[in-house]
Amino acid sequence: MMSAPSPRLDILIVFYSRFGTVAALAEQIAAGARTVDGVNVSLLAVEERPVGEALPDESEHDLEFRRARTVSRFANADAIVVGAPAYFGSMASPVKRLFEDCVTAAVPPVTDNARPWRHHLFRDKVGAAFTSSATPHGGNEVTLQSILTLMMHLGMVIVTPGQREPLLEHVAAPYGATVVSGAQGTALPTDEEAVAARELGQRVAEVAQWVARGRIAWHSERDLVERGYRPGDHRDEPPPAAVDSDGDPATERPA
Repeated sequence: MMSAPSPRLDILIVFYSRFGTVAALAEQIAAGARTVDGVNVSLLAVEERPVGEALPDESEHDLEFRRARTVSRFANADAIVVGAPAYFGSMASPVKRLFEDCVTAAVPPVTDNARPWRHHLFRDKVGAAFTSSATPHGGNEVTLQSILTLMMHLGMVIVTPGQREPLLEHVAAPYGATVVSGAQGTALPTDEEAVAARELGQRVAEVAQWVARGRIAWHSERDLVERGYRPGDHRDEPPPAAVDSDGDPATERPA
């Protein structure tokens, strides 16, 4: 069987950043993802105002169009990386609110707003997380887990950096990219934090490609099975040449 073609993938990086630290980390993740061929990377900054709340002088039609456009960006993404500062040991509320608004959106597709966990908008998309905290123990790991828990509820395929060497000395969290923003919340990523963020972005892009290629190959094989092809068959390949007992090409003997 021929190998599955490489599809063009869309990676969406969603982040909320009050003082610029999380935004800087998002840019590093985007840079890492762009090192992988065949991906488009875009960033979505989360606003303070809920996506379902009208802007000044915005009509109801324009509001619905803006909300649908945001939902469409989620729907069209193959991978979604979410970043938020650590507030009280959890993701900042604007990020969670954005997901709640998009998950319960009527379009697309139609779902029962009372049961958002049945929504399949995010299902099987690759997901990863990143965060910032004022101190190394300011809740960054539980904030990452709050984002990843949200993704698990939505049926996403979770990607984490895992433990990095040396295990007893590396300050990075195994659940996602992190940055210590300092007391004022304005410190930019260090070189070490930036490298970890780029590596996470690259890992997300690579895993998203594996998932997409595997899905294409799986559908292709399923279609062949429905047409009578059995895994292990090689009907498209020429039969092997006959050989004699010495391993030399067999010659036709006269009858």
